[in-house]
Amino acid sequence: MREEFALQYAERRAKEKDFENYRVVYRDFTIPKNGTLRFQAHNEIWLITHISWGLIVKSDYGQYNNWFKQGINENSHEHAGRIEITNVRKYQRTIRFIQVILKTKDDGSKTEKTGISTID
Repeated sequence: MREEFALQYAERRAKEKDFENYRVVYRDFTIPKNGTLRFQAHNEIWLITHISWGLIVKSDYGQYNNWFKQGINENSHEHAGRIEITNVRKYQRTIRFIQVILKTKDDGSKTEKTGISTID
């Protein structure tokens, strides 16, 4: 998913989930050879904007398999809940996400009227 589209998509998905405010954070990870990264993403949406060959991303929303798998995977670029990134190659690989943090009105953070918060 290209970054420009991901930003437009993030706004639409936040509204679909009844959140007026959200924050966008760019995340880059390097996964070591044959390594796995696991984390929880509650009240967040993670959108893949770049993925190296040999990485597999699984989550409660679906799977992105950048490896030898045929067929169409639903929600392959959008992930949330329990996320697991596996590198099946002998060399380290990288993945880039746009993390969309869904914000409630009373979470104590600063937000702009546009729905995207700023970091001071």
